Amino acid sequence: MTETTVGLDTTQEAAAPNGHDEAWQSFDDDGAFLQHILSKEPAEELVEVPEWNVKILCKALDAESRIEVETLAYNAETKKTNYSKVSPLVALYGCYNPNTGNRVFSESHKDVLKAPQHGGAVVRLALTILRISGMLAGDVERAKKN
Repeated sequence: MTETTVGLDTTQEAAAPNGHDEAWQSFDDDGAFLQHILSKEPAEELVEVPEWNVKILCKALDAESRIEVETLAYNAETKKTNYSKVSPLVALYGCYNPNTGNRVFSESHKDVLKAPQHGGAVVRLALTILRISGMLAGDVERAKKN
């Protein structure tokens, strides 16, 4: 039996500290720095919802909605977060009409989103919103590694 040795290609560029590339920007002007931050749009993804025969634009949750969702999903006794009980709320806050840019659902739709016939669609949308918001356990672990 012949032993094979595999060499590493050390000619490739190494990643910058913390696993980030050189694309990080810095600003000498505070106004330009703030403008750069404020110009960023939330992460979004267009999701097909076959149950409703539509496509819905899912956007990452804003800070206020995210805090409300996280607070309601957290169980202080078990020290665990369970987003399944707040899926309708996540969908309410993160679903947008791709043509108008307006939210699809309002506060008056909370109970409708809890109805069994909408369960599959609501969970699919909520999982997408949680993922692009970086709120799922796998996303948190990936962020820690960077």
